[in-house]
Amino acid sequence: MPIRKMTRIALLSAILYVAKVALEFIPNVELVTFLAIIYTIVFGAEAFIIVTVFNMFELIQWGFGVWWVSYLYVWPLLCLITFLLKKLLREEFVLWAIVSGLFGLIFGSLFAIAYLPVDPSYALAYWISGLTWDVWHGISNFIIMLIIGKPVYAVLNMAKVKETLL
Repeated sequence: MPIRKMTRIALLSAILYVAKVALEFIPNVELVTFLAIIYTIVFGAEAFIIVTVFNMFELIQWGFGVWWVSYLYVWPLLCLITFLLKKLLREEFVLWAIVSGLFGLIFGSLFAIAYLPVDPSYALAYWISGLTWDVWHGISNFIIMLIIGKPVYAVLNMAKVKETLL
């Protein structure tokens, strides 16, 4: 792997992690969904590596738990969805805002999947008890993508094209 690519992955993973930590004080408002989508649109399959490194940062900070198992499939799934939709949606950031919002809305249900082997009734209770937070998560994801999606995409895409920073 070329040094430029490794550096880009390290930098973008660190930005993803710092963005998550910076907003931890606001429940269910995060930039991880936003950045994972933007990274996938701009850098394609590299986003899978970026979210994997992010997941490792989370493991180092918080330790292992069932919640972390969810991170192993939730963020790559978002990258996969984005990867599959990027030719269809292109630079239509209202549509990306809808995707981002829907992902926030289903986040709790995706997260609850990891609890199914432990106790299906607990997984269901976990999901149901978090539905109001999922609605808030979806709304905040939608607003974030709608407001800063296009400008952040433009900056990252320009940097990638010029290969000045990334």
